[in-house]
Amino acid sequence: MLVVLLAAGAAMRLRPLTNNTPKCLLPVGSRSIVARTVQLLADRGLQRFTVVDGFCGDKLRSALTGEFPPDWFRFVRNDLYGTTNNAYSLMLALRATREAFLLLDSDVLFEPSVLDRLLADPHVNRLAVRTQGDIGTEEIKVTLDGDGRIRSIGKEGDPRLAMGESIGLHAFSSDFSASLLATLERRQLVEERVNEFYEASFQELMDTGHAVYPVPLGELRSMEIDTADDLARAREVFGVTRLAEMAGLDLDAG
Repeated sequence: MLVVLLAAGAAMRLRPLTNNTPKCLLPVGSRSIVARTVQLLADRGLQRFTVVDGFCGDKLRSALTGEFPPDWFRFVRNDLYGTTNNAYSLMLALRATREAFLLLDSDVLFEPSVLDRLLADPHVNRLAVRTQGDIGTEEIKVTLDGDGRIRSIGKEGDPRLAMGESIGLHAFSSDFSASLLATLERRQLVEERVNEFYEASFQELMDTGHAVYPVPLGELRSMEIDTADDLARAREVFGVTRLAEMAGLDLDAG
């Protein structure tokens, strides 16, 4: 399965830490956010990546190809990263593929079992949903219909009616990929909704009959890094010792 990794934004809320560095290259423990993600995926046999970069994109490319085999990566530059959103970046990524893909935002940290649960789920179109803890008004909220499919996804709506929050980790079929690209191109290029989140296109496809299912995470931990407080908390939750515990490793062995 192809991995699509979105990493174009300038992360203004993390300045000055991101004055000259993409957010996903900020360290958490001994590795950067994005290196942790790539390693977890590679350990599970996922070693084909389409990476959409933008702000300080050359620095991101150098970091990834310096730490991992360069032939794992296909890079796409979003030159309009300052005036577009992740829907535009996803459109650029999908123009070169019509296959099943795993979609990740590059600023999300999660324990290894989150990825295992998503990959093991039998539904061809699915996304990971945090189901514990408070859901804020700014979070990407998920509600379900009576058949257990996702009925709505987005920031709008009453958090009390949501089953959880989408964490930015998704898996989609080749059929969904083709329909998604057509939808993104129309919304981005014809309707000029260039500052739109990609969930708006997911919603349109679900409204027209595509079934997408939640993968509830329960007790499993995940975090999106938007602010300095988020980063500090992530370094506590996802430090080297904590990640080793999550993976069942013994740091004292050997």
